[in-house]
Amino acid sequence: MGGYFMLCTKCEKGGSSRNICPMSFGLSVGLVSFFAVLFWTLWVMHYGMPPMMIAMHIPAPTLANGFEHALLALLKGFLFGFFVALFYDLISCCFACCKKSGESCGSGTDRK
Repeated sequence: MGGYFMLCTKCEKGGSSRNICPMSFGLSVGLVSFFAVLFWTLWVMHYGMPPMMIAMHIPAPTLANGFEHALLALLKGFLFGFFVALFYDLISCCFACCKKSGESCGSGTDRK
């Protein structure tokens, strides 16, 4: 397929299979964040505001406001998960390539 989808394949040419696809990991973290915020909004709308939210003068959420915050949580969760998986893939690929070539990975100790 080429292009971006190469990130979801194995490291370089047949390297480590420990890689995480950044798109799928980002989407999963984003969806979990979305539903957490949406369910929290529904909970607060049904059972009322917790005392700490009342003490901090936070307004009661509406369904539209809660959905807006849930969409923001989806976006932020996607970006967070995407970059965590991307950095994990880059770091694990570096250590796998160092281990194959027998070079030091920069940690001061060789793990052969």
